[in-house]
Amino acid sequence: MHGRESMSRAETGLAPARISILPTAVADGIAAGEVVDRPAAVVKELVENAIDAGASRIQVSIEAAGQGLIEVVDDGEGMAPVDLPLAFLRHATSKIRSLDDLRTIRTLGFRGEALASIAAVARVEAVSRPRDRGEGYRVLVEGGAQIAAGPAGSPVGTRVSVSRLFFNTPARLKFLKQPATETAVIVRLGSELALAHPTVGITLGADGRRVLETAGTGDRRAAFAAVYDAPTAAAMLAVDDGIVSGLISPPALHRASREHMVILLNGRRIHHRNLAFAVEQAYRGLREPDRFPLAVLDLRVDPSEVDVNVHPTKREVRFRNEGAIFGAVERACYRALRQSPIYELQSAATGPLLELRETATSPHPNPPPQAGEGVDRREPREISGREGREGPRLPPLEYVGQLLRGYLVAEAPGAVVLIDQHAAHERVLFDRIVRRLERRQPSSQMLLIPHVLDLTPGQIAAFLEHEPWLQTLGFEGERFGPHTLRIRAAPADMPEGRVGRVLELLLTDLLGERTPDRRLRETAALLACHSAVRFGDAMTPESAGQLLSSLAMTEEPISCPQGRPTTLILPDHQLRRLFKRP
Repeated sequence: MHGRESMSRAETGLAPARISILPTAVADGIAAGEVVDRPAAVVKELVENAIDAGASRIQVSIEAAGQGLIEVVDDGEGMAPVDLPLAFLRHATSKIRSLDDLRTIRTLGFRGEALASIAAVARVEAVSRPRDRGEGYRVLVEGGAQIAAGPAGSPVGTRVSVSRLFFNTPARLKFLKQPATETAVIVRLGSELALAHPTVGITLGADGRRVLETAGTGDRRAAFAAVYDAPTAAAMLAVDDGIVSGLISPPALHRASREHMVILLNGRRIHHRNLAFAVEQAYRGLREPDRFPLAVLDLRVDPSEVDVNVHPTKREVRFRNEGAIFGAVERACYRALRQSPIYELQSAATGPLLELRETATSPHPNPPPQAGEGVDRREPREISGREGREGPRLPPLEYVGQLLRGYLVAEAPGAVVLIDQHAAHERVLFDRIVRRLERRQPSSQMLLIPHVLDLTPGQIAAFLEHEPWLQTLGFEGERFGPHTLRIRAAPADMPEGRVGRVLELLLTDLLGERTPDRRLRETAALLACHSAVRFGDAMTPESAGQLLSSLAMTEEPISCPQGRPTTLILPDHQLRRLFKRP
């Protein structure tokens, strides 16, 4: 050995290294954070492992939103005693052996990280028995360290029990949502897995209550009925076009969020904004703004044409030819809509183009708006408060009449004034609602017939979590079933025909990150928009005159909460100029 090579770092005058290799426990904790960020992630990994093991029945049980217990039992092929301990080691897998295998992977899991990541932040007991053995084998791991292992009685298959989740990562616990919300996320995940794998019977129980059960017959429509209901499943349109198969809703059947659009790639749930947009594009001219179809679509693509190894959760993918996939999805959905017996092609008014027109009612349609009951779904922008500011004022107005069932005509000193009746009413209601919310003085009306709403688990959780705040808006109700609410009262100014839609939008909005108190004025704008008289509604002279008087008393009468003008003033001198009068 040369003397130069044997000299120590101190002898050479070099400073101690600032970069060091992380201890295994720390590295495992970091890796676990990429895979396991909430209880639902544990459920996902364990159920996908069971599916990869060839299970025909999977039973999932959770307690305390997954923080108390997550247990997954399957009847798959099971693991031998020599394999079960290895399953808890990072990058230990039976699914790939080389990079070539990675390029053609067809299983849901392949990275060998799931059990290791879960065991790094929880206490995990796994008991498994393959079909060719008379007894099973048990392994107990906590915080990444094996505590016990040995023979155990077990039916064929595997049972994995996870408790004390995030016991050694308290920071992760702080970022979990309310138990109702975390449970809703798990239920939604279970629903997506059931739709993705109709050949597997999946049962999900939460705190001793069964919330989902599918038969595993292979009929995707039957799985859809288990997740939603039989009439909704019956209304869905079949898609079977090349690489795309599944179910999509007719245009009359829609929801307030994209949550009900499930895109699968070779049976794997993926989140791909462009493919979701491709589905929406097929509905051009057929759906209302801010309403979205229900869909479960499975794309069968050669694994060599897609990269699923983009993220540890495997929810993001990259296609070699994304444009072709986009076109296939849009085309398949369009053809399913066109070939449905309840639609026919008609010439578009603009020329030779064709467009779809609904010709019959499908089960569970959303009824067309009656006069004064349509819903305007513009998203309210952030509205800054104007308290303490003297805003613009309207001149005295004398009502003259209504034009085109949407504009009010009034005379002011030396001018003619046109008023957008919807925008004006929005401004009046907005100011009124803001005052009520700031003073915590709800004003509600009892509904003659309570409204029963079918909602998602997330929306149900949002209602339960924010019920006191919703009561300050004027909504009163209670849970009426696993997926339904019964609404007894609604805000005083809101037409009864709009109550369901508005509450659905509010609950979807509450699934976001901000608290209700931080969105007070946005909520007021939303309620005002959906409670106001519609463009196209006839108004009596008395109601129109009262609207003009109320508008003049508002904080900012010249614009609605979204910033659109409420009035257009034509001075006498401008009219004279237009008519070329002296």
